[in-house]
Amino acid sequence: MPDLQVPEYLAGLNPEQLEAASHFEGPLLVLAGAGSGKTRVLTARVSHLISEHGVPPDRILAVTFTNKAAGEMRDRITRLLGAEPSGMWVGTFHSVGARLLRRHADRLGWERSFSIFDSDQSLRLVKNVQDSIGLDPKRWSPKAIRAEISNAKNQLVDGDTFAKDTEGSFDLFLRNVGSVFTEYQRALKDQNAFDFDDLLMKPVQLFEDYPDLLDRYRERFSFILVDEYQDTNRAQFRFVELLAQGHENLMVVGDPDQSI
Repeated sequence: MPDLQVPEYLAGLNPEQLEAASHFEGPLLVLAGAGSGKTRVLTARVSHLISEHGVPPDRILAVTFTNKAAGEMRDRITRLLGAEPSGMWVGTFHSVGARLLRRHADRLGWERSFSIFDSDQSLRLVKNVQDSIGLDPKRWSPKAIRAEISNAKNQLVDGDTFAKDTEGSFDLFLRNVGSVFTEYQRALKDQNAFDFDDLLMKPVQLFEDYPDLLDRYRERFSFILVDEYQDTNRAQFRFVELLAQGHENLMVVGDPDQSI
């Protein structure tokens, strides 16, 4: 009987892990709790796609929830393959979104040299907007307003829509958020800046407003892998949904102890 050589990237996997790692085309949901080897299965599958099926690395998009996890995944794949997976996109939703915006922000009216406001900068801008419209920050917490804006963006609700939806509300706080939100977003654009939540929301807007771009990236990323899928918000879910439509070569990994 011939000696069947198991590739290093599949060695040591249990039957369930092996089945997931060697999956080729079509959707795949992997339920795996903490410490169950999720990252190992993801990296093994990427290695298998490249080595066994000849998928070019630049046709693969792998999304994680932390920069550390993205770095570890890239390092493991490089070690398993013996070479850097050139052209492969590995990163967080935010870093992938920023990368797309660096290429195409001009379509949304921003320069591609835009700044990304961190938490402190966005909070400062909220305070400035409150001052400009006469909304007392001692009575109306800038942090609470910023949190409401963040939540809206993660649900793909822009400032104009939020303001329109809340203008007749009995909740004065929400009406005030609507007033701040529209001016806040206008101020961001005036300063050629995005906040952290825009890195999720604006790529979705790009794809929905420009079908040619969506088609280009659907063709580019013929295999998509997403870790910690149970933690995705509406904007992240929509981003993945748009890209995967058509080929549906989507692998998502989630924790069964959390909601998916």
